Amino acid sequence: MMRRSLFTLLIALPASWLACSASGEGDPSGPGSGAGDTSAAIGGGGGIGVGQGGGTGGMASCASDTYPSELQPLDLYVLLDQSNSMDEVGKWDAVLSAISSFAADPSTVDVGMGLALFPRPPEHPPPAPCDGTNPNDPACGLYGPCLGSNNCYGALLGDSCLPSDYALPDVAIAPLPGVGQAINDTLVAASPPSGMSTPSEPAMRGALGYAVDWADAHPDHATVLVFATDGEPTNCTTNSVPGIATHVAAALPTVKTFVVGVGSSLGSLDAIANAGGTGQALLVDTAADVTQQFIAAMNSVRAIGQCQLDIPEPEEGTPDYGKVNVALVDPSDRDNRITLVNVGTEAECDPMTGGWYYDDPQSPARIFLCPASCSELTGNAWDVEVLLGCATIVK
Repeated sequence: MMRRSLFTLLIALPASWLACSASGEGDPSGPGSGAGDTSAAIGGGGGIGVGQGGGTGGMASCASDTYPSELQPLDLYVLLDQSNSMDEVGKWDAVLSAISSFAADPSTVDVGMGLALFPRPPEHPPPAPCDGTNPNDPACGLYGPCLGSNNCYGALLGDSCLPSDYALPDVAIAPLPGVGQAINDTLVAASPPSGMSTPSEPAMRGALGYAVDWADAHPDHATVLVFATDGEPTNCTTNSVPGIATHVAAALPTVKTFVVGVGSSLGSLDAIANAGGTGQALLVDTAADVTQQFIAAMNSVRAIGQCQLDIPEPEEGTPDYGKVNVALVDPSDRDNRITLVNVGTEAECDPMTGGWYYDDPQSPARIFLCPASCSELTGNAWDVEVLLGCATIVK
């Protein structure tokens, strides 16, 4: 069983709500609401910064019972481009080194990982001939268009255009670092990359099917897909960025999709990341250290993916989602803390002071920490407290 990071949830019972009312809970910026220390920054000499007044102000009186809880285990499913362009300027060797190093990192004991490579050869022979010279000849199916030589273009390249050929992993999801050797061996066996095209949409459809099935079978885990590529979709009749965006959006909220683009001119990949619930693609500049940038991107995914908090249930009634607050706490000095602000959405996360937001503001199920706050939590031995009962401090 994977070791999990523990944190503390402080729950306010109805009897303590009176204390919040007395301290001005009706106005999140009023006296005693805790807004006085929202100017504190994360970092600044290492550790958690404390704003003026140090602590959570009037919210402290709202916490009367303490419940232990855990960060969810994180499972990463990496869909990696092995087209021959990945072998240019040393990209493949650098990415192989990065993934192998990440998978071997002993600090990844709270993380599972699986791997799927694309393109792949078709499991069954594709329809090589078409019936005529019509570019849209249906005889080619997903392997179109029909060429003047009466051949289906995609079939000539030897790469599958069928989602079913990408439905199974090359390495099934399993705990790290134990599965790291199998991942490394698979990448070495695939070297050098030899795919002739980039059938991203069929590969994504197959990978999402596996990831969603895995997530459904492991509801206590957070499952994310990491799509790593160096180019735009090519080949296959149904293969486009808008098409991929539609499929990743359909997988939410069960599976989020992160995108790592190996190259500096892949801005169109942002549409996939945005549709997959992760904002923007993480771009790796091939003119700099590709290995370290790719490791940093994987660590960013790990940090964001792990910082999903369940919303606790009070002993009586249901949570009032307008009366939830989150604080990071130094376990060696519990007076040293920062109350995080609710920023509304991931797009509003401050890169310095962080914050938090609901997965769905209209019908919340989970709390997500912003990357800056998540990095502070996972990079240091801090606790996190979720307090119910006082008006949410908002950005």
